[in-house]
Amino acid sequence: MTDANPGSSSTSLSSVQNMDVNNLAAKLLELQEALVQSQEKNLMLTAQLRELERMARDGEDLKSELVNQGLLLSDKSRENKQLHQELGRITTLLEQKLQEVEDLRLSTTELQHQLKTRESERDLLAVMLNEAENAQRRQHSEEQVQQVAKDTPGWLKAFKGKNP
Repeated sequence: MTDANPGSSSTSLSSVQNMDVNNLAAKLLELQEALVQSQEKNLMLTAQLRELERMARDGEDLKSELVNQGLLLSDKSRENKQLHQELGRITTLLEQKLQEVEDLRLSTTELQHQLKTRESERDLLAVMLNEAENAQRRQHSEEQVQQVAKDTPGWLKAFKGKNP
């Protein structure tokens, strides 16, 4: 097909080219906007990735700290168990010593009672000994008086009763 107007074909070619250029420019603008959006999204994802990596490092640090705290608590638990066992042994020993003290107290009380009994018996024996000695002295005195009375001549016997 031939155009009746030869100038019209150049105009249509130029308008097609303008359209293609406009379409290409519009497409180019769309692609540039998509590129800018993709770059912005990439920056945002990169920032989020860094944040997640930082959080992961913090998580690892916390995990290490928890492991260390667990080891420390394990050591403390062992120490507490040993202390508990030692306190148990000391408690048993103290109970034995308290029982010994109670036994000694009872023994001391019994010994004090025995001592008081012995002192009472000693005092009673001392009183009995004094009475026996006094009785012996009286008997000895009477014997002496009788001996003197035997030895005294008869005429002095009359005066003897008058002496105070």
